[in-house]
Amino acid sequence: MKIIGYARTTINDNDLDAQINILSDFGCDEVYHESFDITNDKHLISELETVLNGLETGDTLVICRLNRLGRSTRQLTELTQTFKDTGIHLVSLHEEIDTRHPMGEIYFKLMNGLATMECDLITERTLIGLNNARKKGKIGGRPKIDARTVKKIRHLYHEKKETIQFISSKCNVSVGTCYKYINLSEADVAKLSQE
Repeated sequence: MKIIGYARTTINDNDLDAQINILSDFGCDEVYHESFDITNDKHLISELETVLNGLETGDTLVICRLNRLGRSTRQLTELTQTFKDTGIHLVSLHEEIDTRHPMGEIYFKLMNGLATMECDLITERTLIGLNNARKKGKIGGRPKIDARTVKKIRHLYHEKKETIQFISSKCNVSVGTCYKYINLSEADVAKLSQE
């Protein structure tokens, strides 16, 4: 069972040496580190993924602060759930979180609660936005396609002179929508004409 340290600078705190010293003093077997770099964001993600991919059940990841691990509440809650599911322990020194001890389970429960709350809040904000849009006369979803456009899609397709991408572009609909109307039965096409 390894104890792995992970250090990362942020845009407003670039003292990497202090973090590395703290993690080494804690007794980490290895300390991975990287610097925050706005221009090289892919490197930042891949280094963290390298650390996470190397962890196994029973291993412990040690960080100085929670914001070194996750850059959003959502990312942090997802990582926490992954740790819990795979039996990896998390120690965050500044927040005094150590999931190797019984009190650490409280952290997992708290993060799970935060994830649920965040999902509920997103759903609520979306529904409020849709409701406000409806009050202003705006209706969500894709606009309905008139019978003339359906006939045009079907005609162009059955002529076999144009690609489906061209038909999609010419009729201003998605490729999936094109196939939806191409595969309609003649009876369904007739019903569309009557609407």
